[in-house]
Amino acid sequence: MKKSTILSIIVVAVLALGGAGVYFYSSQQKQSQEQTANSSYSSHMQAGKEAVKAKKYSQAADEFDQAYQAKATAQAKNYQAQAENLADSVKLAKTTVKYASALNLAQKAQEQNGGYSVMTSQAKKLVKQLKAVKDNYDSEIKPLLNKAAKAMEDSDYDSAVSAYSSILDLPYINGAYYAKVRSDVKDLLKEAKSKQEDSSSSSESSSSDSSSKSSSKESSSSSSSAASSSSSNQAEGSGASNNDKVGGSTVTSRDIQQIRNQLDNLGESTAGWSPQDLINLFNYAYQQGHTTIDSITKDDVEGYLKSGK
Repeated sequence: MKKSTILSIIVVAVLALGGAGVYFYSSQQKQSQEQTANSSYSSHMQAGKEAVKAKKYSQAADEFDQAYQAKATAQAKNYQAQAENLADSVKLAKTTVKYASALNLAQKAQEQNGGYSVMTSQAKKLVKQLKAVKDNYDSEIKPLLNKAAKAMEDSDYDSAVSAYSSILDLPYINGAYYAKVRSDVKDLLKEAKSKQEDSSSSSESSSSDSSSKSSSKESSSSSSSAASSSSSNQAEGSGASNNDKVGGSTVTSRDIQQIRNQLDNLGESTAGWSPQDLINLFNYAYQQGHTTIDSITKDDVEGYLKSGK
């Protein structure tokens, strides 16, 4: 065999071996990259699921996004979208009163195609909660806010204070999704009380002169009035109490409003009940062992009315 032929065979063999080596190295490198990507994908998907269980939806969305960067699957993309909708829904409900928008996002999360079953279940519960929150806001809170705003415009600060206090006395108001309402109403109530005090001080000042002028006339008739009052009280026996204390504690105007709210909750109309009537009712309930306003019962109301007090 000629030397040139032998040399050609050797060159071809060397090139073939070199090509095989390059192919093998490239194949091994690609396999290693795929293994790394799969490992990263699985790790981030699992971390996302753990964050979902803790209802840390923003964190979960970030983990699912990183999983998608490692391996672009439809599952990772769907999970990410579902987590983002839940995160945005909760944030809106907790920081604003845009309950309709929050509810819409929760419904999108619930209806997510290819979503994570745990998130779908959580979204379903959130939808139910937000529907109740929106209903409470629309049917109770907003009307009271409008009533208070109108009272402020009319300088009827007593009514405004009463309306704002009624909102803060609602049984569900301390829930997480009423945080913005609660904060706003506290500020509005503070402003209304300040206006109320200023108005009261102004009224007292304007009436002080006329009061001093009539004081001598009033004092001359006080003896006969006192005698008449004493005679009347004796004729009536024990009579209705004019005491503003129950269990040794003074009943405030806010307490009186809470008593009205409790009667409303019991289905009892408070029309015609004076503040003193409400204090006397609370005192009666207190003597029956119901020492807090929210523990007043229908039996207390009926017993109080029957007692003739």
